[in-house]
Amino acid sequence: MCNSIKRLLLFSIVALCYGTVSLAQVDQFIINKGWEFKQADKNEWLSATVPGCVHTDLLDHKKIEDPYFGTNEKKVQWVDKKDWVYKTTFKVNDLNKQKQELVFEGLDTYADVYLNGEKILTADNMFRSWTIDVTKGLKKGENELKVYFHSPIKMATPLWDEVGYPLYAINDDSKTGNTGDRKLSVMTRKAGYHYGWDWGPRLVTSGIYRNIYLKSWNKVTVDNIRYQQKNVSEKNVDILTTVNLNVVENANVTIDVLDAKSGKKYASQEVKVSANDKLTTLKFNIKKPKLWWSNGLGEQNLYPIKLVVREGDKVLDENTQNIGIRTINLITEKDDIGESFKIRLNGIDVFMKGTNYIPGDMFLTEVSDEKMEETIKACADANMNMIRVWGGGTYEKDLFYDLCDKYGLIVWQDFMFACSLYPGDENFVANVKAEVKENVIRLRNHASVGMWCGNNEIEWAWFGWGIQKQMKWSEADSTKIINDYFRLFTEEIPNTLHEYDDKDYWASSPYFRKYGDHLETKGDRHLWDVWKGPKSWDYYKSHVPRFMSEYGYQSYPEVETMQKYVTKEDLSLWSPGMRNHQKAKYGNKRIMKNVTKEFAVDGNNFEKVVYASQLYQAYDLQFAIETHRRKMPHCMGSLYWQVNDCWPVASWASIDYEGKWKASHYAVRDAYKDVITSVSLDEAQFNVYIVSDLLKAEKAKLKVDVLNLNGQVVKSEMMDVTIDPNTSKMYYQFPLTELAIDKKELVVVTTLIQKGKKIDQNEFFAARNKDLTLSTDYQLEKKVIAQNDGSYVIELSTDKVLRGVKITSSVEYGTWTDNYFDLVPGETKKIVWQPTAPSTEKVEFSVQTLNKILKDQPAEVLSQL
Repeated sequence: MCNSIKRLLLFSIVALCYGTVSLAQVDQFIINKGWEFKQADKNEWLSATVPGCVHTDLLDHKKIEDPYFGTNEKKVQWVDKKDWVYKTTFKVNDLNKQKQELVFEGLDTYADVYLNGEKILTADNMFRSWTIDVTKGLKKGENELKVYFHSPIKMATPLWDEVGYPLYAINDDSKTGNTGDRKLSVMTRKAGYHYGWDWGPRLVTSGIYRNIYLKSWNKVTVDNIRYQQKNVSEKNVDILTTVNLNVVENANVTIDVLDAKSGKKYASQEVKVSANDKLTTLKFNIKKPKLWWSNGLGEQNLYPIKLVVREGDKVLDENTQNIGIRTINLITEKDDIGESFKIRLNGIDVFMKGTNYIPGDMFLTEVSDEKMEETIKACADANMNMIRVWGGGTYEKDLFYDLCDKYGLIVWQDFMFACSLYPGDENFVANVKAEVKENVIRLRNHASVGMWCGNNEIEWAWFGWGIQKQMKWSEADSTKIINDYFRLFTEEIPNTLHEYDDKDYWASSPYFRKYGDHLETKGDRHLWDVWKGPKSWDYYKSHVPRFMSEYGYQSYPEVETMQKYVTKEDLSLWSPGMRNHQKAKYGNKRIMKNVTKEFAVDGNNFEKVVYASQLYQAYDLQFAIETHRRKMPHCMGSLYWQVNDCWPVASWASIDYEGKWKASHYAVRDAYKDVITSVSLDEAQFNVYIVSDLLKAEKAKLKVDVLNLNGQVVKSEMMDVTIDPNTSKMYYQFPLTELAIDKKELVVVTTLIQKGKKIDQNEFFAARNKDLTLSTDYQLEKKVIAQNDGSYVIELSTDKVLRGVKITSSVEYGTWTDNYFDLVPGETKKIVWQPTAPSTEKVEFSVQTLNKILKDQPAEVLSQL
C-alpha cells in the first residue's frame, strides 16, 4: 500500500459508498460501491460487498448455508473449484491529472483485472498490492472495472504436478477439499489457514478483500518513507529520513519534516527531482525524546511525524506516521549456558510475556476494527508485552500494528510460511521477494514491530518430525527440497528484508538450525509434549528453553457460544456438529483423558466438560508461565498458543470466537502481572519466589499462609522483602514435612503487600485437583449491588476454600473484572460485571465451583445470588 494515504484509508475503509477525497494535490477515489458478482460459468449477477469475498457474498444471498454452523463446511467445498467474476462502474469527471493509477490493496488470489474491456493486471499473490498506471486507459464519465478470479484449486493443480514430487503440508485438509493427495496450499501465495488447520475449517476464499482506489496526482507523490533511528538515548535521537518519490515531471520541490501536532519543523530541504532520481534523504534530531516502552515498563510515546512535499506554497503530497523512539534488538550471544535468546528494549533485557495471534476470522473482512482493538486491548489488559503474528495467516492490516503501537505490544512478525515445504522455482522465489519487500516497507516504521521470522516450524518438521521417511522422497529430490528451503529462508528473504529494514531476523521458529539441535541451551522452542501427552504439567519444569514461543492446551468455548453454531441435539462431544468443530486429531480424546485425570469429570455432561476443560487449560498455562518466569534470565520469553479463534471451535485460544474470555485469559492476566509471587514444590519442599519485571527495586511485605481446605490456618509467616528489579528470586522456603498435613488437604497462599495494598495473591494447590479434599458444605456470603451505569458489583466471601469459582449472568454479553478464581476464607472478593449493552431485563447471577464438580454435583445445582 502506498504509505502516503495510509491514514486516509483508515477513514475510507468504513465508507459504504465510493467517493473522492482530496489530500493536497493527490486525489483518492475509493471504489467500493455498485459491485456485482457471479459464478463465471453462469449468467446470474448478484450484488456484492467490497471489500469482501465470494463466501460472504454467497451467504448474503442465501446461496450457501452458514459454513460455521454444524457440518455445513463440507457443503461449500465446491466454491473454491469455480471461477468468479466481480464488476462495477465508476465515474471519472477529471482527467487533468498527469498520473492516474488504480491501486489494488488485496486481491485473493489469482485475478485478471480489466478496465473498460482491456486487461491491465494479472495478480497471483494475496499478500501483495498492485499499482497500475491507467492514465491512458481511463475515459471521462463511466468506466467499467472487472475482476476475474480463477479458482485457486484449478490454478495450483498443474503447478503441483510440475514440481514432480509431493510437498509436505501437514495441515492442508485435502481430504475435505477433495483434492486427493495434492496439498495445493503450498503452491499459492495465499493464507495457509484457509486450507484447514488443527483449529480451523477448510474455506478457500476468493475475492477483493482490501480496498481498490483510483489515485490521481501531478508531478510528484510520496511512495514510501523510511525513518531510521540512530544514536538513541534519553538525551537525543538522530533520524535519517529516506523518502522514495514517484516523479512524473521534473520539478524543484521542498521537503519539510514537521511535528504534526505542534507544527514544529524538524528539517527542510530543497530538491530537484526527476523520474530517474527517486530517493531523497534528510537528517534531523529530537532532543530529550520520550521513549516508547512496551506495556508495563513505561509510556507508549509516539511522535506524529508529518512529511510534506511542496512546490512553492502548493502542497503536492503529504504523509503522517506515528513514530516511536526506541531500540529493539534480538540478542543471541554465547553465554555460560549456551546462547541467549532475548529482546533488548532501550538497552534493557525484557522478559517477553505474550501470545500467538491468528487471523480473527476465516473471512478477513469480517474482522471489524472494533473486534481487532478488543483483542489487542485484551492482550494489554492481560499484562502482555509481545504478540507473535503467526506465519500461516496473513500480514495484518495497518490498524493491527497501529494498535500494537498504542498498547505497547512488541510484534514478532512471521513471514507467511508455516508447517509446509514450498517450491523453489524462480517465479515462486521472485513472487516471495516482492511480497517481502512490500510488507517490510509497509510495516518497518511501526514502533511495535520488533523482529522478523522466516517461517513457523519448517526446520523442526525437516529435522525433527521424520518427514523425509514419511514422504519417501528420492535422495536427489530430498537434496533439492532442503537446498530450496535454505536458499529461501537463509538467503533470499533475509537479504531482501535487510535491503529495506535493519531489524533482526530469525530464520525459523522453533530454533533447529541445520543439524537439528533443539535443546534448552539456545534458541526458541515450541513445546507440545504436554498437549499431546502423556506428559504432565511437571514436564514444563524439566524442559525450560531460552525462549518458549509456543505451547498450550485446548479447551471448549462457552456453551452459549456453541449453541449458536450447532443444534441443541449436537451439544455433546461426539455429535457430528461438535466433532466438526474439533479440528485437532485426537483432540477430544486428549481433553477428556486429562480432565478425567485431573477432575474426574463425566464426559456425558457437556456443561461440566466445557467448564473443566477451561479450568484445565487455565491451570496448564498458569503453571507453564510461572515456570518460565521463575527461570529468568535462563528463559526470557513465554508466548502461549493462542489468544484468538477464527471461527467457533475447540482450540487453544484464551478468548473464544465471540470475544468471551475463557478461564485461561484470566489466569494468563494474573501470571503475567509485572510482579508476582510463585510457589514451586520441589522434592517435598515449598519454594516461594517473587518475580519482577520492574526496573527498580521495590520494598514490600511477603505473607505466606498455609490453610487446610476447611479454612483453618496451618502456618503463617510475614516478612519484609526488597524485591530485586527485573529478575526472579527465591525469598522463602519450607519443607512439606513441617506441616504435618497431607498435601491434598492444603493450599499455600502467597501475598505481596505494598503500603497496605495487596499487589499480588497466588493460591498454590500441591495435589491433583480431583484428590483435593474440597468441601461442598460451605457457606457462601454474597451481595449484588446494581450501579447507576448498568454494571453490578458482586461481593463474595466464604468459610471454606473454594476452587475455580465461575460466575455467570443471565444476560450473555458482558465483561467481568475477574472470573474462574479461587476464594479463601478471610477475604471478600469484589467482582464487577459490565453488560456490553444496556439491558432492560432483570439480570440474575449464579456461581459454580470445582468443589461441587469434584463431588459430582449435578450441573444444574448452582448457588443462586
